Amino acid sequence: MVRTLNILFILAVVIGAATVYDMKLAATKSAEKVAELQHQIDEERDTIQLLKAEWSLLNKPDRLQSLVARYNDYLQLEPLDVKQIVTPEDLPARPVMLEPIGGNQMGGYAGSSAVIR
Repeated sequence: MVRTLNILFILAVVIGAATVYDMKLAATKSAEKVAELQHQIDEERDTIQLLKAEWSLLNKPDRLQSLVARYNDYLQLEPLDVKQIVTPEDLPARPVMLEPIGGNQMGGYAGSSAVIR
């Protein structure tokens, strides 16, 4: 009886040790995944910061003015007139696209037209 009980306790200790080792391994993998995701987030933030800096550089008024001066013969740009600014109520209504009678029989991309209802 004592010998069987000792074998059961040893077996329980071995199973417990294996379970703890498996949990430790899973926690280590999770920590590595978190570190990898944090690294990707940092890279994305750096990329966004770089793109914002590039955007502000491309939108500098003196740069845009020099481009307008260089390509004005081609673009034929004119200064904005006050009468060109309107409110949304002054804009014409968007045309409504109706479905054909009988429904759309085509499938896939051929039948996926944008319909405003």
